[in-house]
Amino acid sequence: TDGELVLDIDDPFFGEHGRYLLTVRDGKADCAATDRKPDLSMDVRDLGSVYLGGTAPSTLVRAGHIQAHRPGAATLADSLFRADRPPHCLHWF
Repeated sequence: TDGELVLDIDDPFFGEHGRYLLTVRDGKADCAATDRKPDLSMDVRDLGSVYLGGTAPSTLVRAGHIQAHRPGAATLADSLFRADRPPHCLHWF
């Protein structure tokens, strides 16, 4: 899916905060710092869950972990971060 989202990411462990424009075109993604208003705000831990493909962004919005700042942002994020195969760990740890 092609699209753009501005992600506002907070990392309380390192005390970092940033806003990034995620652009996906023709199956290729690019992410760059931006000053645009955010579409979604989240903690870096939630970003990790979304990036690894185990949890849909809309699920985290409904759970109150991710804040959507515009209608349709969570649905677009679901499409942009969707994985064809769910994550799987071959080893127990």
